Amino acid sequence: MIRIASLYLYLLLITVDVAWLHASEIWSEIEFKGGKIGYSVIKIKSPEKKVEEIAYMKLKAMGLEREVKTYLDWIPGKNWEFETLRFTMESGDSKTSVIASRNKDNLEVQVGEVGRKTFKIGSSEIFTGSSYIFVISEAVKSKSVPESILLNYFDPSVLRLDHLRIILVEKSNDYLKFLKDFAGLKSFIYFDRDGNFLKEESGSGILILASSQKKALHSEFAQVDIIISTSVKADGKAPASSLRTKINEAKIYVKGDVDIPSFPPVQIAERKGEVTLIKLKKGYITDKRNFEDALVSEPLIEADSSEIREIAKKIKQGVRSKDPQDPIATMKAVSDWLYRNLKKTSVLGMPSALEALRTREGDCNEHSILAVAILRALGIPSRVVFGLVYDSGFFFFHAWVEAFDGKKWVEFDPTWGLFPADILRIRLGVGSVSEWVKVLEYVGKIQISFDSWK
Repeated sequence: MIRIASLYLYLLLITVDVAWLHASEIWSEIEFKGGKIGYSVIKIKSPEKKVEEIAYMKLKAMGLEREVKTYLDWIPGKNWEFETLRFTMESGDSKTSVIASRNKDNLEVQVGEVGRKTFKIGSSEIFTGSSYIFVISEAVKSKSVPESILLNYFDPSVLRLDHLRIILVEKSNDYLKFLKDFAGLKSFIYFDRDGNFLKEESGSGILILASSQKKALHSEFAQVDIIISTSVKADGKAPASSLRTKINEAKIYVKGDVDIPSFPPVQIAERKGEVTLIKLKKGYITDKRNFEDALVSEPLIEADSSEIREIAKKIKQGVRSKDPQDPIATMKAVSDWLYRNLKKTSVLGMPSALEALRTREGDCNEHSILAVAILRALGIPSRVVFGLVYDSGFFFFHAWVEAFDGKKWVEFDPTWGLFPADILRIRLGVGSVSEWVKVLEYVGKIQISFDSWK
């Protein structure tokens, strides 16, 4: 199960009554597909005017109940921009922290112990957390709401800096409705005529409602399995899962107002209206665009850490091949080691290669991101692939790996122990955690059916 990217911070940041200058705490409830999965509270600290945003969620994943806790604090400027922030996400034994601060024309980001990233921001103001709610509310209260608002927004849960666009789409006597778009992730936000937040809803089944503290803390949680709830039933002539490694070609229809990318020659997507025909076949991608990015250490893929380098060296020494320098033999050794040594369990925190190595457990995110870190430590270009994978009549959001052997990208799945990977996978994108937010564009918005396979 690929992390429902940006879900945690996304859920955390979207409920507040902006008459907050006279309040110390603002509570909200978080629902997914009609069932309560959590709550959040925004605490206003005086006199420093610091904003603290805390969320708690309880979900099931892979049959296990998991708790997720997030914390964000930032000090707003006069326009609700920030200069520094602290963010932590905790689930079970997994805990990841992010610190971001402005340094002249750069946003400097520290992730965990060793991860660092710099964003060029120039003179632009940078927003985060619930800041956009404050911006909208003040515009509504001033009775001069612009047709659109564009903010430079940093999401620490996926380490992404991107434009956040707010567009006024509807006015009534009782409310104003806005479209919010961050990196393709869209939702609708409602305010009353006094500038107070009413609700936010998305096409993926997420609903945020303002609440009292008592109701937020004590109302009953629903038993929501995040993997089952986000899966997509496969209609049509669906193959038995036992045939996955024997299938060489497949044609699949995806219905929904979404764009499925092509990755020739293994995946060709042809869209006509709201229906996309996807042709899958065995083969290899040879495109080397952004090749350099697949070699470097980066936040959450800590390829240059001493612990990652040490395990990479041990795995390399155990490669059994006529040519120990054969990159494919090394890829398979890494995949096999991960399949044997990482416990298969859900981890709903931020995925980190270093953390996965230390805990020796995780779902597809931890398996894939650690595989990439180990291969990069060995000088083999590699990257995470995210999308949908077929199993037992359903497509599940998933992550796997592809690595470059000198001529082509080789796909494999260390979570499932498949080397190479089967073809019954709909690729939605490739890249680091900051790209995974794209997954939410598809959750709850598509139908999938098999046309044929052989």
